[in-house]
Amino acid sequence: MQNFLDIISQNATMIILFLSVLSIIELIFILIINGKFLRLNRTYNKIIKTLEKGDVFDIFSRILTENEEIKNKLDKLRMDLNSLDKEGKTAIKKVGMVRYNAFPDVGSDLSFSIALLDSNDDGIVLSGIYGRNETATFAKPIERGQSKYPLSAEEVQAIERAKRKAL
Repeated sequence: MQNFLDIISQNATMIILFLSVLSIIELIFILIINGKFLRLNRTYNKIIKTLEKGDVFDIFSRILTENEEIKNKLDKLRMDLNSLDKEGKTAIKKVGMVRYNAFPDVGSDLSFSIALLDSNDDGIVLSGIYGRNETATFAKPIERGQSKYPLSAEEVQAIERAKRKAL
């Protein structure tokens, strides 16, 4: 027993230092646990206040009703989004234009070809041929970037420009 007391008296400062560090660690744990307890207590008090306003079954019923309304709104939004997506695929997204002289005696590039295409390269190509005495306008349907009607070099060029860039 005397040996034990001698060891303690020789290492008293180390033992006190060790116990002090342990006390500080214990204090930190107590503060952390106290913080968690306070948060839990606040949540508990909110729930109790809510329960005082109505029965638990009324509250769950209200929550389920609101959840069902949210699901219905979400389903409607999904349907609207799908509709807009389908509509957006057929909207004009690609435009290509070429101006040129159709006749050698007419200047200023007053003739034009313009291609208006959707995301599937479907649409139309419009051409306006300007002459001194008359002007003619043509429209040709385009499907998958091709037309069943013969295309001029300028119309092909307008379609290619439209394919390369989207609005």
